[in-house]
Amino acid sequence: MHYCGLDVSAKSTHVYIEDEEGRRVRRTIVTTTPEGIRGALARYQDGRLTVALEAGNQTAWIHDELRELGCKVHIVHPLKVKWIAESKKKTDRVDAQLLAHLLRIGGLPEPVHMPSRRSRELRALLGARRQLVQMRTKLMNVARGLLRQQRVQIRAKGLRTEQGWRELKNLPLSAAVREVVDAYAATVAATTAALKALDGELTRRAGVDARVARLQTIPGVGQVSAQTLVASVDRIERFANAKKLVAYSGLVPSVRASGDRVVYGRITKQGRSEIRAVWVQAAHAALAVKDGRARPLQRWCERVAHRRGKKTALVALARKLLTIAFHLLRDRTTYDPGHLRCAA
Repeated sequence: MHYCGLDVSAKSTHVYIEDEEGRRVRRTIVTTTPEGIRGALARYQDGRLTVALEAGNQTAWIHDELRELGCKVHIVHPLKVKWIAESKKKTDRVDAQLLAHLLRIGGLPEPVHMPSRRSRELRALLGARRQLVQMRTKLMNVARGLLRQQRVQIRAKGLRTEQGWRELKNLPLSAAVREVVDAYAATVAATTAALKALDGELTRRAGVDARVARLQTIPGVGQVSAQTLVASVDRIERFANAKKLVAYSGLVPSVRASGDRVVYGRITKQGRSEIRAVWVQAAHAALAVKDGRARPLQRWCERVAHRRGKKTALVALARKLLTIAFHLLRDRTTYDPGHLRCAA
């Protein structure tokens, strides 16, 4: 068995391979390309090579290349490799050697999950959509601020449509503000068109994914919320229970325990931030649903709000929705308010 450490950068990759006794077998630098990686490791295609590398923006394709070569792959979180992070002599060459050494002696932390190609594609689409939404929102907020300086008040959602931007052409604005408004109007229109194209592709993918349909039976959960969860989770079997999934989203409260005293603080926010964001929005939507199927959740949230406040109750409801989502995905079933513990 051979053990390999890869330290990957944008243009080059340091490769270090050692045998079971810790003796160096090979040390080289190759280009960070499929040809470079294959050229360095092609002779070890007998399935007796395990490769360790840190997670990064090029990890996905390198993982796929290594798997095609028959290598076992161990992807580690960069912040969890303390020996490398705390090393006084930190170079790409040394990092590759340390990865190989830690891999051989079993000193690396648990590997990072590598999602399937379908999940990676869905993550990319959702990430692009989030960027476009944020871009459009920033443009509209800047335009709204400039218009307010011109004593022009517009409706809260007045700039979300082409009609709202067209109405601005008839207003007496200064020359500078007029230039900004015209430029932003064209950019917002292009951004909206791009969003419609992405939403069309996301809708097409949602139509062939039974997991998304199951999650959308939960009150307040829409297509984007459901797809964000399935893209991040990939395989629900990764999580032993619902608490693990909620912790993965960073929605669990922080805990400080000393002796017999246990203090619960704010949520940790450690995990997939996109899950946390959209499922808190789903909790907002669930409170507004006019459907008897949502009433048990709404009554439960009202009781929590009475004790702990509205903000805490909203986060608690998001956790409960994620718990329900876990069971729907694991059991391959749909939402049934009669099965909720809070139904009574």
